[in-house]
Amino acid sequence: MTNLPAKLNRRAFLQMASLSLGAVALPTAFINTVIAQQKRPNSLTNTAFYRFRLGNFQCISVSDGILNAPAAAFAGGIPAEQLKQALSNKFQPTDSLPINCNILYVNTGRNQVLIDTGNGGLASTRAVGRLVTNLRLAGINPSNIDAIIITHAHADHIGGFTDKAGRFLFANARYYIHDVEYDFWTNPKARLPKLPAGEKLAQEMLSIAKKSLGLISKRVTKFSLGKEIIPGFSAINASGHTPGHVAIKITAKDASLIHVADTVHHFAINLSHPEWQPVFDADPVQAVTTRQRILSQILTDRSLMFAYHFPFPGLGNIQTNNEGGFNWEPVAWQFDVTN
Repeated sequence: MTNLPAKLNRRAFLQMASLSLGAVALPTAFINTVIAQQKRPNSLTNTAFYRFRLGNFQCISVSDGILNAPAAAFAGGIPAEQLKQALSNKFQPTDSLPINCNILYVNTGRNQVLIDTGNGGLASTRAVGRLVTNLRLAGINPSNIDAIIITHAHADHIGGFTDKAGRFLFANARYYIHDVEYDFWTNPKARLPKLPAGEKLAQEMLSIAKKSLGLISKRVTKFSLGKEIIPGFSAINASGHTPGHVAIKITAKDASLIHVADTVHHFAINLSHPEWQPVFDADPVQAVTTRQRILSQILTDRSLMFAYHFPFPGLGNIQTNNEGGFNWEPVAWQFDVTN
């Protein structure tokens, strides 16, 4: 189990839970320490979606909002000064970090696809849970989305199944999830003994996942590794963050993209230093091996990378750095995607 720095005390630890639990409605003791409230977006807010093309697929990165989490949560056991220096080198805050939630929408011409659903009805702050609003701003009718691929069952990825009233937000969607992931979270005997966060948070995770997946049980199609999920989409084993966590490879003609989900959380920490372990990985040691393998594959293949928690729109490439890790190279924005 990862040793946590002394600085990551109970208060900071509960703030970290806002990421792993997606700012869910927690017991009263949790609520006051989970997320610093952010201002409600107004008419001066910047764009919340970004269009781009991948081969013949039309894609949009859609913001579900921004969470906050203590930096130490992404680097359990790393000395505070070393972490501070790593963040300063990338011009990042050194205490509380803004953590984006980027949802990928893809129109293949055959399917309208979402990868994950954001915080949705589980959000306890207006700073997140904005996926449906921003989809509509982008001209996407949620009822036209027919396929939702779930990378893993943490609340900030599956909270958008329903609104706070329990109504389905994507009324006509089929939900696709890795069989290992679904079977783990729905197993009454499931446990997370290696989670550095401890048993209380583990039980919250298990309860939320089981309840959320139960809502869509009649709409679920389970998939296995090595088989196409739907045309153009396949899963890459990314276990460690959760037992059945997957990255998603999208192929459109001669173009490809890998959606890394939570394989990498913060570009200045877990990308620059893949060996640094977030304290909310179910199996931190396995997650490190997975992270290094997938990032090395992306680098070798020169694939485009989509990162759920990177600065919006979460789209770019990677290259090696001098410390055995990787640097993030955001894409140049496409301002005209009509061709």
